[in-house]
Amino acid sequence: MSLKNYQKHKMIEINYLTKEDILTAHSIGFEQYGGNLHGYSEICIEKRVVEPQLFYFGVEQYPGIFKKASVYWHRLTTSHCFVDGNKRVGLLSTLMFLEMNGYEVIADDDSLYNYCLLIANHETRPSIEEVEDWLKQQTIKINN
Repeated sequence: MSLKNYQKHKMIEINYLTKEDILTAHSIGFEQYGGNLHGYSEICIEKRVVEPQLFYFGVEQYPGIFKKASVYWHRLTTSHCFVDGNKRVGLLSTLMFLEMNGYEVIADDDSLYNYCLLIANHETRPSIEEVEDWLKQQTIKINN
């Protein structure tokens, strides 16, 4: 990483999700909507935790809050870390990540639900960049 990239990265302190955050999002989804709470891949969850933080050869792979949020949503929804509730955990984890970093999604429940279904369906699945654009349009900065 160059000094310029390092300084830019350090200026924006990003709060990332932990494995515990993702498991909490999973539990919250089942408290609200029911389903099968048991059965998940620890390795899969650990990959999802690390992925938005990746640098290769000094280059940040997913720069910016919205790109990172879109990676969480896309990957948690599609990688099937859980036996049940992957769409819910993808959405709830993304909402949690954005809130931890001073943002709130203002889309209504129907829009969120429908976008979750789009991401989950391999025939309609938007790219990470398309999810990022959608989140930017549906999110506001909140005061912490």
